[in-house]
Amino acid sequence: MSEERYNPSPIGNPSVLARRNWLQTKLVIFIGKHTPKCREMVRILSQSMDEPMPLMMRIKKRIHFLICCWCQRYEEQLRYIHETARQFPEHADEASNVPFPPDAKERIKQKLAENVI
Repeated sequence: MSEERYNPSPIGNPSVLARRNWLQTKLVIFIGKHTPKCREMVRILSQSMDEPMPLMMRIKKRIHFLICCWCQRYEEQLRYIHETARQFPEHADEASNVPFPPDAKERIKQKLAENVI
């Protein structure tokens, strides 16, 4: 199986730098070689939710975002989920006030008892 060459900015990429001309193409390739790849960015962005990111990595992240709108969107989604999850315990009692039907409880108990070995 041949290793496909890394393409830091595929066709159809709506990012700031998206291979619109020769200079941008060269710049995208340069940035792609000197910043983490998208798979690494996903891991780095996820870790940044737990602990602060070092300054150099924050700079590389911002530069990577110039060529990759998808990683930038991923970070926005992570932040949204993080904020929403942080607010949930405050409103957990408001999540649902509909009582759980007793017959549904019994069906669940029976299914659980059937699956026990």
